Amino acid sequence: MTSAPPATEIKPISHRSTNDKVFALLAARLPQGGRVVDVGAGEGYFSQMVGGLARQRGVAPAELLSACDVFPENFRYADIGCDRIEWDGRLPYADASFDVACSLEVVEHVEDQFLFARELHRIVRPGGTAIVSTPNVLNVNSRLRTLHSGFPVLFDPLSLSSRDPVHTSGHINPVSYYYLAYQLYRAGFRAVEVHYDRSKSSARFLTALLWPFIAAGRAAFGARLRRKRPEEAAENAALLADLNSVGMLTSRSVIAVATR
Repeated sequence: MTSAPPATEIKPISHRSTNDKVFALLAARLPQGGRVVDVGAGEGYFSQMVGGLARQRGVAPAELLSACDVFPENFRYADIGCDRIEWDGRLPYADASFDVACSLEVVEHVEDQFLFARELHRIVRPGGTAIVSTPNVLNVNSRLRTLHSGFPVLFDPLSLSSRDPVHTSGHINPVSYYYLAYQLYRAGFRAVEVHYDRSKSSARFLTALLWPFIAAGRAAFGARLRRKRPEEAAENAALLADLNSVGMLTSRSVIAVATR
């Protein structure tokens, strides 16, 4: 697997481990001569990583990579430009323009997540891939925080008098892996698989402590679903198995890899 080049000039907005994991997933899936788009590129940390991959493959970054953001003026990676995302969520590209679309920690900022999924599907070529990461609201730390506060980790009450939720970093729309996968399937992707970034030590401890309760609850929920709604149980079997996996219970971010 191609290793990620150092990216020291631009600081990441999302966690470095998330960038590293998405980069590895991208490098394994991008065909020679393929095209990538960084959707919600921010200042350009991940774009810079992909630009390094382009140079390793012997092409200029602009031949391999495009980037877009709602605020393209904040983009700092000089080797390519950054296109503007429309306020209604439309992406500024023609249908089937890219082999891989990457979106790191963006979907939780989006008002219309179903439209966002449809736009990713639209710009990806048949057989191509969308890689979407988001804070994992199903890790055990986040489940416990939701239990006592009503808010998952990295999400807090928002200002009701302002449209600029600065104090929550723009996190306005938490989405669990199940519903993110559902949105991607609804958009037309034919397969979705889950990956994770880094495992949190506190979540590993809590998972071990709470595992008997989690396992019993999962078994009871599964039995009830199979009894009352067998068709949905069968159709969702793979997704439901992911929801209480060790990776889901312990990882900081969840990464959906959707194949068109």
